[in-house]
Amino acid sequence: MEKETNRKHIVKKAAVIFLVAMLILTFFSNTIMNYSLPEVATEPVTTGTVSNKVRGQGTVETNSDLDVTVSGARVVKEVKVEVGDEVKKGDVLFTFEEGENTELDEAQNALDDLELNYAKSLLKNAPDYTEDNISIKDAKEDLQNAIDAQETAAKNDKTLKAAKKEAAEIKKKVAAAQAKVDSLQEQSDAYSAAGDYDAINDQLKADNESLAAMKVQLSDLKEDLKKAQDAGEDTTDLHRQIRDKETDIANKQDDISSGTKKLEALKPSKQVKSDLASATKTLTSLQKQQEEKEAKVTELSAASTLADAKAAVKEKRKALAGLIRGLDTKKKEDSLNAQSEALDNEAAQKSIEEQRDKVDKIKNSNDITEVKAEEDGIVSEVNCKTGDSVTADAPLAKIQLADSGYVVKVTVTKAQSKLIRTGDEATVENVWDDSVTATVKSIRADTENPNQNMIVTFEVKGDGVSVGQTLAFAVGNRSSQYDAVVPNNAVREDSKGKFVLVLKVKGTPLGNRYTVKRADVEVQASDDTSSGVTGGVYENDNVITNSSKPLEEGMQVRLVE
Repeated sequence: MEKETNRKHIVKKAAVIFLVAMLILTFFSNTIMNYSLPEVATEPVTTGTVSNKVRGQGTVETNSDLDVTVSGARVVKEVKVEVGDEVKKGDVLFTFEEGENTELDEAQNALDDLELNYAKSLLKNAPDYTEDNISIKDAKEDLQNAIDAQETAAKNDKTLKAAKKEAAEIKKKVAAAQAKVDSLQEQSDAYSAAGDYDAINDQLKADNESLAAMKVQLSDLKEDLKKAQDAGEDTTDLHRQIRDKETDIANKQDDISSGTKKLEALKPSKQVKSDLASATKTLTSLQKQQEEKEAKVTELSAASTLADAKAAVKEKRKALAGLIRGLDTKKKEDSLNAQSEALDNEAAQKSIEEQRDKVDKIKNSNDITEVKAEEDGIVSEVNCKTGDSVTADAPLAKIQLADSGYVVKVTVTKAQSKLIRTGDEATVENVWDDSVTATVKSIRADTENPNQNMIVTFEVKGDGVSVGQTLAFAVGNRSSQYDAVVPNNAVREDSKGKFVLVLKVKGTPLGNRYTVKRADVEVQASDDTSSGVTGGVYENDNVITNSSKPLEEGMQVRLVE
C-alpha cells in the first residue's frame, strides 16, 4: 500500500516538472522569436492642419531665346560665329549665295490651303436638338397618357359596373318606348284605313264652297224665272234648270253631311299621329342613348387591366429617361466637340496669320544676302555650315539674350495650382546661395494635358544661376484641416502608388502580437514634417515610421524598446 502511494506521488511530481518545463520552454521560445522579429517605431494618426506647400523642379532657361532664321531657301556662303561667341546687335552672323528664292510659291500655296481649310471648318452646322426635343415631348405625352390610362384602369371595374347597370336600365326604357310606338302605329294604321283626315277636311271645305256657289246660281235662276213669267215668256227650260240645280244642291248637302260624319269619326287620328311622332322621337333618343351606353360598356370591357397599365407606365418612364440621357450625352459631346473645334479654329487662325507673315517676309526679303544679330547675347547653338542649303524659318543659330533673365517651368496638378498665386515667392531648396530668388511669374494650362496639369513658370534671379541648371522649388503656405495627418517618413511608395503601414495588435495569453497591414492613401498636402492623407487610415491608428528590416503585408513585428 505504501509502495502504491509512493508511486503515485512520483508520477504527480513528474507531471508537474514536465508542465513547468513546457511553460519555461514556451516562454523562452516566444522570447527568442520576438527578438528575431523586425523592430519598428510607430506614430499615431492625428487630426490637424498641414501647410500646403507645392514642390517641384525644372531646368533653368533664359527668359527669352532668339532663333536666328532666314525667309526663303538659301545656300550658306559663310558662317561668321561659333558657339559661345558674344555678339552685338547688328553683327553679321551668316552670309548667303545669290540665287532665286523658290519658297514664295510654296508659302503662298500653303497659305491658300490653310485659308480654304479654315473656311470649310466654318461651314459646319450648329447642333440641332429639335428632333430630340420633339421625341422627349412625345415621350412625356405618352407617359402622361399611360399614367391617365393607369388611373382609368384603377377605376375601370367600378365604372364598368355602373355602365352595365345604366345600359340595362336604358334597354328597359327602349323596350317600353318601342311598345308604345307599336301601339300608336296600330291605331294610326286603323285610322288611315278609315280615311285621311286632312284629305276629307279639304274636301269638305271644297264642297261647302261649291254648295255656296250652287245656292247663288239657284237664286239667280229663280230671279230669271220671275222676270220671264212677268214678261210672259216660256219658262220651261228655267224650271228644268232650277230642278237640276236643286238636285245638285241636295246631293252636295248629302256629301257634306257624310263627310262631316267621317271627319268627326277621324278626329282622334290627329292626336294619335301627334302622339306617334312624339313617341317615335322619344324612342329614337332612347335608342341613341342605348347605343352610347352599350358602346361605353364595350370600350370599358376592352380596356387594359391595371397590371398592364402599370407596366406601360414603367416602360414609358424608362423610354423617357433614356431619351433625356441620350440628349444630355449628345449635348455634352457636342459641347466638347465645339470646344475642340474652337481650339482648332483658333489654332488655324494663328497658323494663317503666321503663314501670312511668312509670305510677306519672303516677299520683302528676296534680296537678303546676310543675317545680322537682332539683339545682344551669346551664341548657344549653330546649326549649319558653309555650303548648306537652308529652308525658310529653319533655325540657323540660337542666341541667349543677355538681358532677358532666367525662368524655370514646373508641371503641377490642377489641385496644386489652386494653392499658388502669381507673384508668390518660392524657396529654392537645392541652392544655398541667398542671392538666388524665385517668384511665380505665370500659371497656365499644360497644352499636353490641359485637363489634369498646369505649368507654373518661376522667374529666377541671382548670380549663381546658369542655363541648364536644375532647381527645386517649394511655394505656397496655406494651411488646411485634415482628418488624417501622418509623419512624412510614414508615407511609402511603390508601383501601385503611395501607402502607409499600419500596426495591428492582437492579444494572446502570452502577450500582444503585432502585425503589419498595408493601407493605400492619397497625399493631399505636405509640409516639412507631416502629410494630410485620405484612404484606408484613420485617427488613432498607429503607422510605422521606421523599421530594422524591410517590411511586407502581414509580417509579425515587435515594437522598439
